[in-house]
Amino acid sequence: MNYTPAFLGKVREICRDIDQTRSLEALYENLPYFLAKVGDAHNKNADGSAFMAIVKYNSAGHTFQVTQGIGQYAAASDCILADDPIRVHLNNAAHRRSNHYSRGAVTFCFPHLENLAILVHVELAQELDAEARELLTFVNDKVVSAVQTHTLSKQAMRTGRAMVIALASLAEHKDQDTGDHIMRVSIMTDEIVQVLDDLGYYREEITAEFKRHISSASILHDVGKIAIPDSILKKPGKLEPEERKIVETHTLSGQKVLEKASRILEDNNCLLNLSCEIALHHHEHYNGQGYPTRTAGQDIPLSARIVGLADVFDALTSARPYKKAWAEQEAISYIKDQSGKQFDPLVIEAFHKVMEYRQSLALIQWTEALSVRIPRMDDDHRNLISLINQLASAEKIGNRRVAESVLDELLNYTIDHFNREEQYLQKSCSPDFVAHKLQHASFTETIHEIRWQYLHGLRPRINQEVLLFLRDWLGKHILVEDMKYAA
Repeated sequence: MNYTPAFLGKVREICRDIDQTRSLEALYENLPYFLAKVGDAHNKNADGSAFMAIVKYNSAGHTFQVTQGIGQYAAASDCILADDPIRVHLNNAAHRRSNHYSRGAVTFCFPHLENLAILVHVELAQELDAEARELLTFVNDKVVSAVQTHTLSKQAMRTGRAMVIALASLAEHKDQDTGDHIMRVSIMTDEIVQVLDDLGYYREEITAEFKRHISSASILHDVGKIAIPDSILKKPGKLEPEERKIVETHTLSGQKVLEKASRILEDNNCLLNLSCEIALHHHEHYNGQGYPTRTAGQDIPLSARIVGLADVFDALTSARPYKKAWAEQEAISYIKDQSGKQFDPLVIEAFHKVMEYRQSLALIQWTEALSVRIPRMDDDHRNLISLINQLASAEKIGNRRVAESVLDELLNYTIDHFNREEQYLQKSCSPDFVAHKLQHASFTETIHEIRWQYLHGLRPRINQEVLLFLRDWLGKHILVEDMKYAA
């Protein structure tokens, strides 16, 4: 009988590990390590061999994508499983939607809501008897319960973020020149916060809650622009002094609407508190010469000091009807010169490290050879290239929040760009319209799949193969397919 005190102890240890996991990503990332403990319940020092795979029920036949492996399966990570005996084992578990046992292995099966299942295959030192197998049903129940709990928590967080983006977009759409400004500021904000934290700066202020909410809070920095008349906000030329004063009131309007929202909640809400700080103070200057309150130095909330810099950098490097976009290096030099004047010197230091990461990890560079000679399409391609480079940077520094934000933006921007491009092709009666559209649909589906797996914790990282696929597909598509309509 395998149902020994040692085996019972391993099961208890696995259940404790699952209970102590704090996120969906961490649960899936560690699940093979947790469950490998049943492989040799009598050896406390055994590392075990196991791997996790995803199986979809809506495809013809089953393909098993290994997301990660340990022990003898470590090299199988990110591969499609080809071993026939193990495939049979996994097929049995997937077909029955329950654990499958043999003399030398157990495949755990955890059905998922999205018509797929998570399988964890564990090599056994000895066969498990009926009582031991029955005991492992508790492990299955524990995993399923944890997945549901973490999934609901993440859905709530992402629903809140989506609503924040929707609210901010109302103000952004009034100021049509800003494009996807709010999302670029959000991503830059999160990157700066991580570097500040890595450098050990502002430890008392950069709490876990601060890191979790600052990106979403930054999205609302210009929400007060909804109260600015269109005649001023959309004026193509330089504003008169009185008009400038009216625009500056967007900071007070933003704080007012967000404070009103915060009063609805009885408890202290970190997201709304940060949003209020940022909306009011993101145009303050470190030397006290900003607006609306002329607050200076460390008295400006850290959240606003960070977002204020990210906001200015994006504004400088974006084209407007009344100005050309600055070169990136020109904007970086300007921000450096404003150390201790407009910006916090420590925030500038973190910003420079972010830019170093981005530049050193860039997968693809925009050159004139990529230009299709259609300004809007060229702008779209530049932004897509930038997003792919930012994804590589986020993955390299291990920031899942940034990677998720970039994947969200990449999917949305890809869809919007493809729609614009297809409208252009259709109007110009392009003979390649249908083939071009099919390529767009295939790429969008791939992005959607990568993003979905990453958001649900099923893909522990955006590996190099995925990044190179994105780079190569976009580069080839521009240089080959898009050049057809350019000609």
